[in-house]
Amino acid sequence: MSLSRRKLLIGASAAAFAPRLGWAGTAERINPRSIAVGDVGTHGATLWARGRREGRLVVQLAPDPDFRNIRELLGPLASADTDFTARLRVDDLPSRERMYWRATLDAGGDRAEWMAGSFLTAGAGRDVRFVWGGDTGGQGYGINDQFGGMRIFDAIRQHHPDFVIHAGDLAYSDGPMEERKEAPDGSIWHNLVTPEVARVSETLDEFRGRFRYNHIDEHFRAMLTEVPILHMWDDHEYKNNWYPGAPIRDKRYKAQNINELVPNARRAFFEYTPTDSNQLYRKVEYGPLLDVFLLDCRSYRGPNSAGRQTWYHPGAHWLGPFQRDWLKVELARSKARWKVVVNSMPLGIMPRGGGKPSDNATNGGGQPLGRELEIAHILRYIRESNVQNVVWLTADLHYGAATHYSPDRAQFKEFDPFWEFMAGPWNAGTGKLHKLDPTFGARSEWVSITKETNRHASPAEGAQFYGLVEIDSGSGDLTVSFHDQEQAMLHRQTLKAR
Repeated sequence: MSLSRRKLLIGASAAAFAPRLGWAGTAERINPRSIAVGDVGTHGATLWARGRREGRLVVQLAPDPDFRNIRELLGPLASADTDFTARLRVDDLPSRERMYWRATLDAGGDRAEWMAGSFLTAGAGRDVRFVWGGDTGGQGYGINDQFGGMRIFDAIRQHHPDFVIHAGDLAYSDGPMEERKEAPDGSIWHNLVTPEVARVSETLDEFRGRFRYNHIDEHFRAMLTEVPILHMWDDHEYKNNWYPGAPIRDKRYKAQNINELVPNARRAFFEYTPTDSNQLYRKVEYGPLLDVFLLDCRSYRGPNSAGRQTWYHPGAHWLGPFQRDWLKVELARSKARWKVVVNSMPLGIMPRGGGKPSDNATNGGGQPLGRELEIAHILRYIRESNVQNVVWLTADLHYGAATHYSPDRAQFKEFDPFWEFMAGPWNAGTGKLHKLDPTFGARSEWVSITKETNRHASPAEGAQFYGLVEIDSGSGDLTVSFHDQEQAMLHRQTLKAR
């Protein structure tokens, strides 16, 4: 499709929506310009930008905010074929330095207005602090201008973290939004609605529109200019509870199998995230205090089932054998003080079980069965290899939780005690409390909601949560704290380094 034809269609689509919704300047607003930094480490980072026209990505880096000493780099072409997005990996940056950068798209010498931001590279001799969580735009809750937009991203930005981890469900491609949504408390949530979020996503442009939607929000964009982000996916970027080959039994879709959606969803995800490669599971080395292991709990799993398999085979895969063994090797090789493993769903909280098909790894039984066999294998290896200071982070269930696992309470005994912390949602409906599975001795130490909290409550009710991790460079201790979207601290816990 030619550039002029593409721009004409974007403008026509926005114009068709604008009179009905009564927005001024809608065409420009729903076609945002944005920048982001991802996978930042000691000497490298991935720089990403989106513009409104075709052009080659141009990046300028400087050690000062006035850009007196610039280094200019040329990136790939951003065109209609990439929805005007482009990314560039830079691997020769100075460690422990704040880098100022700006990006534009160059069309034959005609450069669009610069978009500027900054980020801090990792390095020895300083504390580390980062935020994690997930689940954005779910249950029909999008950008509400009357509420002030996606305010939780402004709260996160004001902590000035070194980076943010979005642990999945960056977009709800299977959850259409409406202009007016009635919340459980009877209030009305008013959404900004674009053509792409008004229906389930199947085409490439529809999936692109889902990921583009977050960039319409000023708080999300502002956070990205100041804070690098590490992305993962879970299910709603594609469709709820998906696994490879899953049938689609939903009249809203023309597709009959999830494999028909995967190419478009996957392409749009990588176009809109500053990831280092087109493989989601990876290790991000953040100096001597921290290695982050980001897992892909979707692409290599077996079919969802009751999880009663008694031996490890494709039907019991969760990470899959290659990713599982990669994690083992990289954990054993890690020289960092803390090894933070981020998976998109909790290890021992049980949304379903008791003989029903389960989307996560739990099944409600005792000894490891099904996907639990893979988790048991990893936990046993961590103990046998004497890997110390492993902490698990997750999202998925739309509330905050601190869960301790111990062989003293477990059916499976061959592992060292560990903690798992869960955060979210970030501008989505609130979840409900779930039972704990006994296999690995899960015990709840703190949760952010009660049984009386409205399920699928709107962000206006306040049950939105993010986690903050701080590692002290002196003691080496790691502290986890939980906060709501007003930045109020709800729980704090310090883990001593071993």
